[in-house]
Amino acid sequence: MRNHSSPGRRALIVGMCIAIATTAVRAAETDTLRLVPYPKRVTLGDGTFDLQRSLVLEKPSAIGDTEVALIVGEMQRAGLPAPKVAPVAVDELLLRLTVQPTASLPAARFRDGAGAEDYQLRVEREAVTCCGRGPAGLFYAAQTLCQLIRANRDGSRLPCLMIEDWPSLRWRCTQDDMTRGPSSTLATLQRGVEIGASLKLNMWTYYMEYQFAFAKHPDIGPPDGSLEPAELKALVSQAQKHHTEVLGNQQSFGHFGHILRKEPYAALGENSGVLSPVKEGTYQLLDDMYSEVCPLLPFEMFNVCCDETYGLGEGPSKELAKQIGTGGVYVQHIRRVHDLLQTKYKKRMMMWGDIILQHPDKLDQIPKDTVMLTWGYGPRESFEDQILPFKNSGYEFFVCPGISNWSRILPDFAVATTNIRNFVRDGVKLGAIGMLNTDWEDDGEALQGYRWHGHAWGAECAWNASATTPEDFNRRIGAVLFGEPGDRFGQAIELLAQTHKLPGMQGMQNRRFWEPDFQPNRSPAAIEKSAARLLEFVRPAIEHLEACRKEATVNADFLDAFLQGARRMELIGTRMLDGFKAAQRYTQVCDHAPRATLLMLDEIEKLVRTNRDAHEALGREFERLWRADCKPYALDKTMQRYAATVQWYDGVLAQLATARQAAEEGKPLPPPEQVGLALPDRFTRRYRPHRTEPASLDATAPWADAQATHRLGLVVKAGAASRAELPLQLDVVLPAEVASRSVRAFCTVGGGKPDEILAQLDPSENQGKTRLTLLIPGPIAARGEARVEVYLGLPQPPAPLPTAVRTRDADDDARWIENDKLRLLLGPEGAHLYRWEVKSLANCDLTQPGQGGWSGFADAGFTGRSLPNRLVCTRRGPALVQYRCTDEAGLEKTFNCFGGTSWVEVVLNEPVTYYWEFDNPANFAADGPTPGEYLFSNGRTGPVGKQADGVSAQVKAAGTQWVVKFNREGLTLGLVAPEAPASFVVAPGAGAGGVGIESSPPVSHFVTYGGPSTEPPKQLMERLRQTLAFRDQPETVLYALETK
Repeated sequence: MRNHSSPGRRALIVGMCIAIATTAVRAAETDTLRLVPYPKRVTLGDGTFDLQRSLVLEKPSAIGDTEVALIVGEMQRAGLPAPKVAPVAVDELLLRLTVQPTASLPAARFRDGAGAEDYQLRVEREAVTCCGRGPAGLFYAAQTLCQLIRANRDGSRLPCLMIEDWPSLRWRCTQDDMTRGPSSTLATLQRGVEIGASLKLNMWTYYMEYQFAFAKHPDIGPPDGSLEPAELKALVSQAQKHHTEVLGNQQSFGHFGHILRKEPYAALGENSGVLSPVKEGTYQLLDDMYSEVCPLLPFEMFNVCCDETYGLGEGPSKELAKQIGTGGVYVQHIRRVHDLLQTKYKKRMMMWGDIILQHPDKLDQIPKDTVMLTWGYGPRESFEDQILPFKNSGYEFFVCPGISNWSRILPDFAVATTNIRNFVRDGVKLGAIGMLNTDWEDDGEALQGYRWHGHAWGAECAWNASATTPEDFNRRIGAVLFGEPGDRFGQAIELLAQTHKLPGMQGMQNRRFWEPDFQPNRSPAAIEKSAARLLEFVRPAIEHLEACRKEATVNADFLDAFLQGARRMELIGTRMLDGFKAAQRYTQVCDHAPRATLLMLDEIEKLVRTNRDAHEALGREFERLWRADCKPYALDKTMQRYAATVQWYDGVLAQLATARQAAEEGKPLPPPEQVGLALPDRFTRRYRPHRTEPASLDATAPWADAQATHRLGLVVKAGAASRAELPLQLDVVLPAEVASRSVRAFCTVGGGKPDEILAQLDPSENQGKTRLTLLIPGPIAARGEARVEVYLGLPQPPAPLPTAVRTRDADDDARWIENDKLRLLLGPEGAHLYRWEVKSLANCDLTQPGQGGWSGFADAGFTGRSLPNRLVCTRRGPALVQYRCTDEAGLEKTFNCFGGTSWVEVVLNEPVTYYWEFDNPANFAADGPTPGEYLFSNGRTGPVGKQADGVSAQVKAAGTQWVVKFNREGLTLGLVAPEAPASFVVAPGAGAGGVGIESSPPVSHFVTYGGPSTEPPKQLMERLRQTLAFRDQPETVLYALETK
């Protein structure tokens, strides 16, 4: 039966459709509002409020002037007429901007359970009303109105709307690290408080080790870089007007190195960086420090830090630690500091939670009124494991993420965004009372302006429990922070966030900028690819930042810091290209006629001078930005680096002047190495024979395999170094029917009898050729040679040799690689070797247990540690299994695993300065079952440290080419960089590391040995270095192909 609708029913349906459509449009329109933090509830109304009128700002007499000054100042900045301020005799916490003043102002109705920071903002056609549940709420309503004026005006009109808003966290704090060099001026500190308050942050803190002007200890703080008591007092006063608490801070256990190195305090040290808890003078010193700071700070809490107390229990407290344990020593100190603060200064103690988490059995001995600060800075999916111990033990706690600005050219925006969002989300869910968003300036090479993206994101997450998406935030933040009409700033951030994970960029740490890569230190293909990738992100980011800078109406100087960082990144890319071009040209210069030489020298000089001047200009800009925000102390350290870099370029220009004079006089030019423009050594194994002979090796020799159809001979000459376990890879031309069939090879060394060796054929990357791979066990003595006969065209594959290497699939997209000595598990996450099983030791796995994060071998750190890799097998044995592993950022690790060896070779397409083999501490740690020793290539040796000492047990040796650990059972773990010296490190294992490089000159070729060895460690490591170095490969002579 047909259903006929009445006209009334049709009208109702039409009306409902219009209402639904209007609601959808309104929701879409609210999404276009640019507010940070974004309010909990926004309802758009009809019409607009016109600011281009003669307006009155009605203000109850009980309300101060701060909110009024904010609103009036924002209107004036926008070119709008300032309203007349009119007092009204009401007791409500509200402000009203209107055309027609009234004798009374409407009271607001707040949600049940509203707190003092709840606020409402109503924009109507004839009035804008700001209401607060408490004074802070009114202040935040005024701040939101300022953001509407700055970032959401259509000409002079604001959209009519209703906002109801409140925070998800009670305390929302930002930090200024004032003790790693940069020491903000009072004006910078006050501005930071004001901007933080505009983003609804209600707490500000600093980090302090030694840069405070202590009257009782004037020798502690530097006179040109210390926070003065009068400055702190003035900051507290100014912060109170912005509803912000100032949280005091003083390191009170670890990180005391700057003070302990001074003679009056050296006796108080447990070691060079930690106060000793058994020295009574420790507590007198802390009391003196607290006595000068605590009385200036009205806020009830005070942070004593007490993190990273490396080496505690190993110095003067060693005997006490034997009695009550290191954790007991730590707790004893904490309790004494707690009682001092509480009893004498009436402060509630806050402390970092990292050390007590290492001693969970002692956690309940920390007084329960302590506020725990649980911190972590990585992009983890969950932080609940760092929160629950404190929650479950009954402590109040803050979550403490970080803006990832430390030691970086610009903050790692991607890591910071994930870290802050997830840590705050978990904190809100599990009952945190606050967030402390940290800023660390570890290397002292930091600027202030570029911190504000991370701090604003922290404000957004803390207010809204991380409900905002990063994309929405980036669309809004440029308008709120700078007043830009578009979203150029957010687009720049999203581009720059890609740079930190680029291969070869070392996470965009400052040391990457100082790497002397105008002198080429990569292969030509790597230089071009790496620079192009970097510039692809950086150059459009600079365009966005420059556009935002031109359009900014406020805080434009912050953008200068972002631009400084982006231009440093850009210079890395351009100087890599320019340096390679200059080195290429200079090599060509040495072979040209004088007239052409002079023209090419002009081009080279221009390239060098352009880069010299670019570094000098960046140095001047860095100094300008520093002096605008900070006191002079520690500026000289960075400026000396800029000066040294410019001096290096001046030296190259002087050498080029010498070369020009030599060319004009018809004399030989200085060699490229002397000028500083040498092309790099080889970065791969040599695939082309050094010489090809037209005749066969020995046509009269009997054939070792009668089924072969062809025979190929070659001679391998060891050169100055002896060679053992020598891999050879040669591209040869073979008939198609031969290239596709099986192969055998026999080797004769020093006149002995021929032995069969591992051999395989694979397609070559060089078109029309076949890659022959051999593994010659040797040894071939220095100046000696080996003769190899390769038998081709076999009708059937020969029986595999016992030493053959093979591969197969494993679970979770991993791969097994196995020869007669090792079984390895190659995982896709970060392309780690997650298992290194030694067959002669009952398949004992040397790696740190686990298949995620830093566990395992071949860890290149930074963001690449956790990126998934595509594992492509390009060689499947029996002589060589090769995997090329590529992550989404473009870093490629090539693993070469040969038959019959206990070592693995890794070649990277981009050199790295950080590379670790994280092994199980049971292998070599002093507190493990089989303590070991270490040896560096420079002869430095000693016992491997204790696992319990963590990172402090690391031993470092710069300018070395290998490091090895070994124990009395003969187990050996070594790492070699065959081509050039690096900065090697050895540690007991686990998170401290096993063998690796760190903060090193760049390295792209590694060899890892893991297994038993009967050779002396030095002999073993030198053999690997000499045999496998790309720059010193044996000479190969290829003879003509014979047909049977």
